[in-house]
Amino acid sequence: MAIKGDKDDSLSCEELEQLNSKMLPQDDVEMISEFFKALADPTRISIVDALEHHEWLCVSDLASLLGLTKSAVSHQLTNMRLNKLVRVKRDGKRVFYALNDLHVEKVFAMAVTHIHE
Repeated sequence: MAIKGDKDDSLSCEELEQLNSKMLPQDDVEMISEFFKALADPTRISIVDALEHHEWLCVSDLASLLGLTKSAVSHQLTNMRLNKLVRVKRDGKRVFYALNDLHVEKVFAMAVTHIHE
């Protein structure tokens, strides 16, 4: 039995064009890649995990929780904010962070489910 993609059973030019028309535009591919790159760090995963359990946390709380310096946590949060993973709320001098939206929560939850299957 031939597998699609074998020399004897390659897609026709028309099938390739149809498939190509359904694929994501390159701009979307690059944005999705940046989204996953922004998550591709153990510290950032731990921050997302913490924010999953408590909606708003400040840098000090995250630093204590993760055993990191405030500077290290702040650096990661800046990266996460630029990539729309977290949002910011100010209360006087204190800055609090939360996950940006339900999409981030869903992607994280799906990844956790996937690794446990």
